[in-house]
Amino acid sequence: MRKKLFAGIDIGATNIKYGLVDNEGKVRYKAKTITPDSNPPAKLFEQVVFCGEQLLIMADEEDGDVDFIGVGSPGTVNIKTGIVEGTCPNLPGWVGFHLRDLLQERLNLPVFIDNDANCATLAECRYGSGVGYKDIICLTVGTGIGGTIILNGRLHRGVSFAAGEIGHMKVAVKDTEALTYDFLEHQVSSKAIISAIAKNLENDITPAFQSQIGDNPERLTIRRIFTAIKRGDKMALRVIEDTARLLGMALVSLVNVLNPELIILGGGVAEGGGDFVRVVKETVMKESLPPAVESLRILPAQMGNNAGFIGAAFLGDASDTKSSEAE
Repeated sequence: MRKKLFAGIDIGATNIKYGLVDNEGKVRYKAKTITPDSNPPAKLFEQVVFCGEQLLIMADEEDGDVDFIGVGSPGTVNIKTGIVEGTCPNLPGWVGFHLRDLLQERLNLPVFIDNDANCATLAECRYGSGVGYKDIICLTVGTGIGGTIILNGRLHRGVSFAAGEIGHMKVAVKDTEALTYDFLEHQVSSKAIISAIAKNLENDITPAFQSQIGDNPERLTIRRIFTAIKRGDKMALRVIEDTARLLGMALVSLVNVLNPELIILGGGVAEGGGDFVRVVKETVMKESLPPAVESLRILPAQMGNNAGFIGAAFLGDASDTKSSEAE
């Protein structure tokens, strides 16, 4: 007897992750590929088609049936039209692309599209840290910042599907003598951390980095930064902790406004170590209004790098109340 499988694709700025999941959330197959340039979008679209075709081939090899494919994409995604409508700085050519209709035509299957952070949150709510909670802020801190808000058990998308863009909150930044404002994700993301570390290493490459990158700061990656922290690099630890405090202060505003019961922190930066989650938590609990944090928990995400495609895989599942109720 053939089994039912769920297929999901998670389009990231760096990689496209895709996989097959069974009804219990167990990953039966997964793979990833490098995200090509999105401007123009044709090359990226062809890669997404390839991922979908691979999923259908692998499902057949597993004696499984796939009824639909779910896709998580960066940016503001109109779930009614399936168009990526805006706010997609890491994939600029993707804005305005009719992803759902074109993908359905190529794969000959129903396709469901949503924002990638929403998909990761749906996975956490179904199988991870969000199980049992109804009022949640979920953040993924990686190349950019993805954000999702769950209110009373329903995913809050907003009137034009643009809610949850926490990475686009404006924060104050002191630049020499002036006080300017910048998007949060420009200050709190792997790109921002790598840039800050590189600047600190311009005149003096510390031993923990010398052994990894030699004299070439261009070889810096977020993984190498966390390795340096594990080897005792105080400068890298200071940058990570400063970044965590800035994120914590941004979350204070959300906590005071929304009074959630849970904040989930995921993504490569949050999962990397260096006490990132601890510093965020300490900042939020210290700086928020006392009643707003009385029942608040701050937890790391459980689903890891698979969260995006797992959540996407269940976008078309009517039994997933977190998805269907939100629509």
